[in-house]
Amino acid sequence: MKKVLKTGLLLSLFALFTASCVEEHYTNTDVWTFFQEYEVGTRNSKLQWSYDEIDDLFFCTVYIDKLTNQVYREGILAGYFVDFIDGRKVNSPLPYSQFFVDKGGYQWSYQYTCEFSPGRVTFIFRDSDYAVDTPPGCTFLVKMMR
Repeated sequence: MKKVLKTGLLLSLFALFTASCVEEHYTNTDVWTFFQEYEVGTRNSKLQWSYDEIDDLFFCTVYIDKLTNQVYREGILAGYFVDFIDGRKVNSPLPYSQFFVDKGGYQWSYQYTCEFSPGRVTFIFRDSDYAVDTPPGCTFLVKMMR
């Protein structure tokens, strides 16, 4: 019985010692230093899609002064596709895909993504069957934290 108690006591002390040696770093991840919605390709939007013939995709580049080299290298960057489902706003992380099937069984998809670089973010749209003349208007959300 003494052996069990000694073993239990030693294990408890070891666990307490190793837990106290762990160096902890906490940051407030609930606060984004920058977040902004961008409406692309709608009738009233200033931002419109451009077409890249080489890569056969549509894109829209937005310039953001707060996306500095330091934020780009050391920060957290996130892009979202903003949609309304059942009257509620839903933010889906990029890359995001929408899948469709028509009455004849024909299937296709839309793929949305973004690329970050210092000073700008580029939103990208691809159609799986390359039949879209102009992508539908949509809204993106960009969040950054340093």
